[in-house]
Amino acid sequence: MSIITDAHRQQYVDEGYFIVEKAISDEHLQILRESCDYLIDVMHQEMDRQGTDHLHISHRGKRYHIAKQYEQAPRLSQYVFSELMAEVCRATIGPEAFLFYDQYVAKAAEQGISFSWHQDSGYLDFTHDPYVTVWAAVDDMTEENGTAYVLPYSKVGIRTRVEHIRQPDTGDKVGYFGSELGVPGIVPAGSLIVFSSYTFHRSGANTTDKMRRAYVTQYSPHRIYRPGTEDLMHLGVPFLQGGKIVSPVSSSPQ
Repeated sequence: MSIITDAHRQQYVDEGYFIVEKAISDEHLQILRESCDYLIDVMHQEMDRQGTDHLHISHRGKRYHIAKQYEQAPRLSQYVFSELMAEVCRATIGPEAFLFYDQYVAKAAEQGISFSWHQDSGYLDFTHDPYVTVWAAVDDMTEENGTAYVLPYSKVGIRTRVEHIRQPDTGDKVGYFGSELGVPGIVPAGSLIVFSSYTFHRSGANTTDKMRRAYVTQYSPHRIYRPGTEDLMHLGVPFLQGGKIVSPVSSSPQ
């Protein structure tokens, strides 16, 4: 039975997002947790090799942004190319889908710093069709541990990509400077916050004594190339064709 309703689909169109609680199976949730721990360890090794505590927008012991590493973690592809992700894509971007990007965002206990208001499309410096972001709660999410907030279209009045400004101290890009607080994703582990790449979102600091982990996958309706070139932007891995999964990766945990 589909977990995504007509109401979810309409909210995505009208407001740019929807939330589904406890959508991820226990088996896939365990894969997400094990994969996060594995990839953080790999990042620490790379930081040690480079003699630094800061890689891109990752900061050792504070927050981790681990991108395009889904093939490196054992079994993680089973979630990335699962029937659940296929259902999300069909309900948002349609029957054709490519994996565009994936990333873990983990905030360390009592030190995780925040992310500013931005659109995912704001990190691309050119015009493109919107893609869908699937934000998975690997742990229970609260305002105290830095959950994600989304800004509905009706509140911000923006449905297109806008230019962002990069913050020199964190590397973040910021595209909204207004007073709206947004809608917090206060959800249990295994829940999904699904939003358009044109939807503004942010997250707070983790003030609790436990790490807060989220895993993000993004899917585009076609491959995205750098303007005027044949250079692929990020991944572009085929996932759906005519609504059917074409990835060779099994969607069933093993």
